[in-house]
Amino acid sequence: MATILRHSDTCFIKMAKSAKMTEAVVQDFEDKVLLNVVVGKAVKINMKWNGKCYEGRNAGMDFESSGPTVTKTQTGR
Repeated sequence: MATILRHSDTCFIKMAKSAKMTEAVVQDFEDKVLLNVVVGKAVKINMKWNGKCYEGRNAGMDFESSGPTVTKTQTGR
């Protein structure tokens, strides 16, 4: 049996200082390693796993995210 991991195409990111939530498009994702998102088709934010969430910085602002929704599927006979 094999396990297939799939993630959603979008996730929510939060500005650390203002706690404002924004939806972002997931460009690249490795579970508990990295998360690269695009906000508004123009701003790319590279985020790394810190042990509890993904953190990144762009334009002098800090961002946090719990990442996209991940679903696991078991395949087999």
